[in-house]
Order: sequence, then structure tokens, then C-alpha cells
Amino acid sequence: MTEAGDNGLRISVVMATYNGAAHIREQLDSLAAQTCLPVELVVTDDGSTDTTLDIVADFARTAPFPVHVHRNAQRLGYKGNFMRAVSLSSGDLISFCDQDDFWKPDNLARVRQAFVNDPDVMMVFHNAHLVNEQRAPISPFYATPPIPAVSRPLTLQPWCFSYGFMQTFRAELKPASALWARMGDHYNPGKEMGHDLFFFLVASGVGTIVYLNDELTEYRLHGGNTVGSGKRTKPTFVDRWRYRLEDRADTYRYLARMTVQDSNMFADLAQMAEWPEPLRARARVAAEAWRKLEPLYTRRAEVCSGTLPHRIAAFVQLVRDGGYSERSFWTFGSRAMQKDFVLGVLLAPLVRRFGRESSRTDRACHRGQGSDAAMTSAAVVPQAVAA
Repeated sequence: MTEAGDNGLRISVVMATYNGAAHIREQLDSLAAQTCLPVELVVTDDGSTDTTLDIVADFARTAPFPVHVHRNAQRLGYKGNFMRAVSLSSGDLISFCDQDDFWKPDNLARVRQAFVNDPDVMMVFHNAHLVNEQRAPISPFYATPPIPAVSRPLTLQPWCFSYGFMQTFRAELKPASALWARMGDHYNPGKEMGHDLFFFLVASGVGTIVYLNDELTEYRLHGGNTVGSGKRTKPTFVDRWRYRLEDRADTYRYLARMTVQDSNMFADLAQMAEWPEPLRARARVAAEAWRKLEPLYTRRAEVCSGTLPHRIAAFVQLVRDGGYSERSFWTFGSRAMQKDFVLGVLLAPLVRRFGRESSRTDRACHRGQGSDAAMTSAAVVPQAVAA
């Protein structure tokens, strides 16, 4: 085994615990068995009433790395609990760790190497395998890769994210945590943004994200999961048509509000003194990109609601604004244009009356081939980003 600090990049593993006695020892033992050991394990406990902390204390006595345990003075919830763990970490890289999973021995080694290979990488996440309570295999978490292996700043679909138990990110992103408390969740109105979505959002705007399709974690499904996930399969023909026939007007209105929130966050990050200038410059670019999304989603909501003349006017304006053009920086694409004309302009009243309730996401919006210099500059790799 080697320590994660041997070649410069030290890894902090951060674990948020709450009544995890049933499975936490297996997870802790899997951390101790890593071929590349973390520099520390930071445990923040949210008021466990079982033997979770006793198990952690017993593990700490023989662990091959320091174990720092912090008990929250009041319940924070799993999102706030993880954010506190991040604030208490000291490593160059930070890996989220669930209390009930099981890591393959080469997890940290594989992830760390992706950062070593490219100083512009701000986040790495990997595939996992779903298992049952006894760790019997169920299916891969991702049936197909969710994103390209390497994604430069602002090249991913804007509502893309990954789950925390598969994430590692550079500590340079930690100062952004000061803005987390004000961030609403992209998918759940009225809820605070997930710790994992937050860091994915920041990383995707100011750095490169790497995806490893290796199943480096066993994600355990059991009755006590805070966030569960069923067997992962490719969308069926029926699934795709159900999505197309959703009533999406309210979703587009909500996403329009989220674009304003995200643009404001990046604008504030651009003023953050703790960040080096290369990251602040990228944050400025990201703020402008997210700002330009708001009118596109507002128009698309109008295409799906209102009177026929109103829908026609909104559709024409969206076409003129480049909302469906691949030459735009953000675009819904030509297939979305066909869908909006038929299901929006022509059939919106029927869809509004009989369509299924929509999920709070949008699979259509993606990076186009826009050549605006202010935007494409985000893909330039500054030498000092990871300094």
C-alpha cells in the first residue's frame, strides 16, 4: 500500500454518519484496504443513537490513517452533514464516502491518478455496482456511461450531475461552500441543493470533469438508504414516449429560475478572493453562460402554455434567439424544435390537460457548437488552475 500523499496529492475521505451501525464496519475496512491510503478520514456524526460511533472509535485504534470524529451539536441532515465534513478536511482531494457502501481496493488509486494526469481536472467520478444488503450483485449503477470520459468546462448538459458516493474533487473548490446554503435544488422545489450536485455544478463550470466507467464502489441497497436507487436499465420505448408527452411548462419555468440562481452563484464565485484568478475568470464565463439560458427556458415555457397566438410568438422568438440551433452555445436541438411545435404550439391545451406530471429536469438542453470567444475561452486550460 502507498499513502495518498506520497506524490503530492493527499486525499481526505469525508464520511457523514447517522445510525449506520449495521454496515459501517465493512465500509471502514474497505477504506483500510485501499492500495492508495487516504491522508485522513473525517467523520461527522449527525446524532447517532446506535453504536455507530463506538464502531468508528474501535476502527480508529488500528486504522492505517488518522480518523477525526466530530459530533454535530444539532442535526444538520445528510446534505449539511457532508458539507460540514468537507469544511473539516485538510487534503488536496476530497472523496465523499457513504457509511453503508463498500469500496474496491483500487478506488482511490484509480481516482487519484486521473487528477495527477491532468491538473485541470476539478472532479472525478466513477461507476458503481448496485448490491443488496448482503452485497449480492444487482446491476451496474450506470447501464451506459452518463457523460464522456473527459468533459471540459461548460461542455456538459447543464442539468447533469453525479452522486456523492462516487465523487472526488479538488480542495480548491472548498471556498465555494460559503454559497451552498442559499442554493435551491434543481430537481426538488423548496429543498436545499444536494452537496454532490453543488460541487458537480461548480466543477463543471470552472474545470474538467473525468468519468471512470469502472465499478469502483458497491452501492448497497437496503431499507435504511437516505437516497435509494433501483436497478439501472436503459430507457425503454415506452419510457421515452412518456417523457415526450409530459406537461413540461411548469418545469421550464422552474428551470428558468434555477438558471438565474446558478448564474448569480458563479458571478459571486468570480468575486471570491480565496480563488486564484484563473478560476475566477472561468466563473465569470460560467455566470454569463447560465444567464443566457434563462430567456431560452422562459420562452420554452411560453411555447407550452397560453393562447395559440402567444405560443406562436414565443416559438418564433425562440427560433430567432437560436434556442434550437447547434450554432448556439446552449441549444435544445432540432428534435426539440419539432416536439415544441407539435406538442407545444399545436397541442399544448391537450398536453396540459392529459399529459403526465413532469420531472424537474430537461434532457434536451446541451452544449451546441457556439464559437463566442467569451464562452469558448472556458475550455482553455490555464496553467495556474491547480496551483
